[in-house]
Amino acid sequence: MKEVFLRASSAFPNEKERAEVVGEALFFLQRGFDAHYGNDGSGAGNDDILVGDNDYAWAVETVARLDEPRFVAVAGRMIRDGSGRIAAGNSVSVESWTPHLAKLLDIVSGEGEERSEERIKRAAMEVFS
Repeated sequence: MKEVFLRASSAFPNEKERAEVVGEALFFLQRGFDAHYGNDGSGAGNDDILVGDNDYAWAVETVARLDEPRFVAVAGRMIRDGSGRIAAGNSVSVESWTPHLAKLLDIVSGEGEERSEERIKRAAMEVFS
């Protein structure tokens, strides 16, 4: 998520510092998901749950440094929505994250969610192809 977001936000050099903070928070958020819901399907043990919870807390604390509640609100929705998808037996893919990343990018850029979503999709194609 971090690489996709930073690539999409590179079109806004005046917002580089804010984008880097959001990217760092996305790194912790992804690490939290990986700890809780690792890709091997074995489920998380107690240590994994503690690590994941710590990473979620770091994600929220990191984005809170920007002192903009909208960032924290989106991060909270990402945790809730991703956890819900996984609990329902679904995977969390880049497509799942795209609307959330677009909201974050819109906060940084002010260009609107639709244009931000297009940027996120292009960046994801570049990163994952």
